[in-house]
Amino acid sequence: MAFQRGTFNTIAQTAAQFGGSYVIWARVRELYQGGGLIDHTKYAPGTVIPAGTMVKFNGAGKEVTIITADSNVGVAEVDTLTVLSGVTAAGNISIKLNGGTAKTVAVAEGDTPEQVATKIAAETYTGWAAVANGAVVTFTKNASGAVAAPVFTDTGTTGVTADFEVTVAGQAADGSNLTDVNGLIFEDVCIPDGCIHATCAVVRGGRIYADRVAGGGLPKSIEAQLPMIEFVRED
Repeated sequence: MAFQRGTFNTIAQTAAQFGGSYVIWARVRELYQGGGLIDHTKYAPGTVIPAGTMVKFNGAGKEVTIITADSNVGVAEVDTLTVLSGVTAAGNISIKLNGGTAKTVAVAEGDTPEQVATKIAAETYTGWAAVANGAVVTFTKNASGAVAAPVFTDTGTTGVTADFEVTVAGQAADGSNLTDVNGLIFEDVCIPDGCIHATCAVVRGGRIYADRVAGGGLPKSIEAQLPMIEFVRED
């Protein structure tokens, strides 16, 4: 591929080669109208997204979701609160998860760290499960995704101290759900240095050499979802 650059009185040209010399598509009969956009910020310069890559086409001119068989399916956040000291004066403490409304927990003078942990876990936290074990409370999110840092606060002068730790950081799924695949990229897409915009054409009907697609070929499980594409298996 040739790149031409110029600034009024000067013209410069560079060239780059990418992709393989083998055929991926034997025939292409139908493309989704309008193509789609690729979030180029996720890829280092020089990255090649190969022809035949699985995608979820979200509509003409919209960003496609790149799907790979070994992608991250998402991680649910797990936060651990360790109660370090008991109650010296009755009052309230509060727990805030994922930036939501703080949950107020009443404690009584003389409560031990273990008793405080039990009281904290007994409250209801929407979207979370709370379990006490000794002086430790484990909060587990019921869905994957990144969340805001947890916060413990002694809202009075109870004397309770506690430390929150993010045991497992929440992470959103990044398109690994193979049931979302509804098309395959037509041609190699190279992300050049200084890229500001990337697009791709998405095939919905044709004939593909499925075992030649980079990354180990296409999984057989997607074939039923793409009835207009014929998958040729050579291995």
